[in-house]
Amino acid sequence: MVNKPSPSLKKHVLIVDDEPAVRRTVRGALESSGIECIESENGAEALAWLEKNQVDLVLADYHMPIMSGLTLLERVNSTLNGRTPRVILLSGVLDEIHKHKAMGLGAYAIIDKPCNFRELVEKVNEALDF
Repeated sequence: MVNKPSPSLKKHVLIVDDEPAVRRTVRGALESSGIECIESENGAEALAWLEKNQVDLVLADYHMPIMSGLTLLERVNSTLNGRTPRVILLSGVLDEIHKHKAMGLGAYAIIDKPCNFRELVEKVNEALDF
């Protein structure tokens, strides 16, 4: 289920994670710094939403059922035709080979989970050019 953003001039981030508690926690950290958030529970749902809507940044878990964050990154880059948001991937277990592959596919950053929420907000703000 995708929660839609409220119309505003704020920056919008799509949070994609199969764990509802992670989505809620990340959303709380970002919204407390003035960023509007939309949630999606998997990559396929997020991609379908992105085909009809725009966000400034996608923050996606690397490991998810249905569609991984890496596959979502690849699909976002190949299907959104010039409307490509920056993508930050979150991962609890990711070796250097997979990190290098993700960066080569255009990930803005990869953040290890569990993450320091202050550092997460800083990296998101950096990606949004605040």
